[in-house]
Amino acid sequence: MTRRLFAPILPLLLGLVLLGVTTGPVLTSYTDAPVVSPTEGRQGLDDQIAEECGELTFEDLFVYDFALFELKVHDDWSTGEMNANAWVNGSNAATVRDNLDGLFDGTPGGNNSWISTDEREAVRNIGPKCIGVMDTRLGMREGIPHSGGVDWNDFEFVEEGIGLDEVNLVPEGHPDARTCRSVRAGADCKEVPTSITDDMEISLFLAGDGPDNNVRWDQLPNSGTSNFTLAMNISNMSDAALVVTFPVLQGLRMYDFRVIDNQPESGETCDHIGEPSFVYLPDGALRVTQLVSFDRTQWELYCNMFLDFTTEAPEMNVPPVWANTAPDNGTVVGTPGEGTWTFASADLGNSWASDDNGWSLNCEFDEEGWSVFTNVLGNFFVTQPANSEQSTATCTAVDPLGAVDENDTRTWTFGTLYTATATVDDDGQFARLTIAPSGLVDEFLLTASAAQDALMGGSSVPLTVASTPTTTAVPLQALRPGAFNFAVSANAANMLDHDVELSLGLSKPNSPPVVQVAVNFDGENATWDESQLKFSMYGLVSDPDLETVTLSLTICGADYQGFNIDGINWVVEVSIAICLANGLTNYDVVITAVDDSGAKTEIYVAIPSPVPDEPTQTSPTVTEDETGSLPSISFMATASMLGAALLLQRRRTGENRQHQKDLTAGKHRS
Repeated sequence: MTRRLFAPILPLLLGLVLLGVTTGPVLTSYTDAPVVSPTEGRQGLDDQIAEECGELTFEDLFVYDFALFELKVHDDWSTGEMNANAWVNGSNAATVRDNLDGLFDGTPGGNNSWISTDEREAVRNIGPKCIGVMDTRLGMREGIPHSGGVDWNDFEFVEEGIGLDEVNLVPEGHPDARTCRSVRAGADCKEVPTSITDDMEISLFLAGDGPDNNVRWDQLPNSGTSNFTLAMNISNMSDAALVVTFPVLQGLRMYDFRVIDNQPESGETCDHIGEPSFVYLPDGALRVTQLVSFDRTQWELYCNMFLDFTTEAPEMNVPPVWANTAPDNGTVVGTPGEGTWTFASADLGNSWASDDNGWSLNCEFDEEGWSVFTNVLGNFFVTQPANSEQSTATCTAVDPLGAVDENDTRTWTFGTLYTATATVDDDGQFARLTIAPSGLVDEFLLTASAAQDALMGGSSVPLTVASTPTTTAVPLQALRPGAFNFAVSANAANMLDHDVELSLGLSKPNSPPVVQVAVNFDGENATWDESQLKFSMYGLVSDPDLETVTLSLTICGADYQGFNIDGINWVVEVSIAICLANGLTNYDVVITAVDDSGAKTEIYVAIPSPVPDEPTQTSPTVTEDETGSLPSISFMATASMLGAALLLQRRRTGENRQHQKDLTAGKHRS
């Protein structure tokens, strides 16, 4: 997608990426006329900037795999800190690079299918000004609950407080990188093709040299002590977590939640959006987490989310109740040792208890330094100190208002299940993972896989670990060269299922690609066409690490890259024009295969001449007649010369063919 925009504005547009802003008011009633909030604080900005930045939506520019948006409401209830991080992987990363490059259409180096460090720096430097004039999708209003049709007291960005950065938009040291070709490019400018699929991140944060906020709104009259509603436009936010942390306020709770859509003719709805989760932080602050998923293809569907809050005590507050799925007393929770580890997913952990207002897990340990907590996605974690191998915890389920049944507790034992070390085989095909049990349980069954970002290797053979260290082979064939972790699962009687990811500082070595040249029916490496001005070759190419391989060759000192690769098969047609132009008659080539990680293989390939070598001329017998006339070649001498030439040509032709057959058996030299 390419749009021609006002040139000085183009670098600003990345600001849209971070918060998925939309044009127009944040919230719209589907029964009443929309109310547009005032644009105070935007004076002084160029009208063209506001116009250009306001025209684009989030999806015009950016497709992410996951985004985390975090808002911290300050104690003044009129300002806040917004942080956002978006992860873009694989083909989506190529799409984003292409979209960004297209937005620079009309500028030097823009819209040329290459994204440069100059374009990147322009985005970093000027982007906050564009964000400063955009809507935030958020509004907060005090009073009775509403679902549209009122002034929503929209949040707005504070330009001076906005920091903007990216990671890996232009990967450093990328094999496809080149010096920028634009006439106005900086001296150190580098650019990469927009088609590369290297993962990237984009971040918005509080600028270090600005105010203590980067969003603001009209202060709530009663600073949160009266009922209020937080509203957000979540249309087209494909996969995101929205986290809002409120100031400490006694009794603050959410008492209602709803999502309203515009009921398009397509029949699509927003009913799939689930309720948010809640947790009270150690200081008493309420943190609300909302997970959002949206089908990007449903352009007609609009969704607005409303969360109602109050400080009024509920008429009746019943403490949380443990469910049958909760671990029994005496259950063991294993860890790999010191550090912070996941011990239950959000779905599993949240099923252990129930409460109308939500609940959180509170555990008191008999050893110092141990603690449990949940992250923004609701997963349960335990932190184990360095000086403790094991600790017993008494745990209760507590609701957001502090209701708890102190007589209904669960006692669990947390501790080190094993320690792990590992090595990688020289050929990079397997890692050897050694598990040393700690004695926390009598024995356990363990499996392990190699994990590398979204890639997973094959599983090891299930291993029973009892009293002695045991080693298992973990396949690495499905991984790319580079760093990897171990995804370890363990099961034992009376133990919570153990699933962790271990980082042991290992890397898979890079194996070079393998390239082969096939011979034709004459046993030769190349087949000449009728003009004898070009020849074709074919063969096989593969990479042990399953990476993409690029082929090129050198002939007569010139490089050539016209290979056609289909799976593991390749074919190439090579012209000898460069050789003829330089008076060269040796057409042997060197084929080079390079994988995505830069490993290279070179093979020398002998190419037969297009015609047999000319026979060596022999001097004929010359006779001189008695009259003194010029010498002439006798008929017999002429016949003898022709016969010798024919025999010599046949012999050389046979020698050439035998030479080519000998090369077939051992002609490829790396």
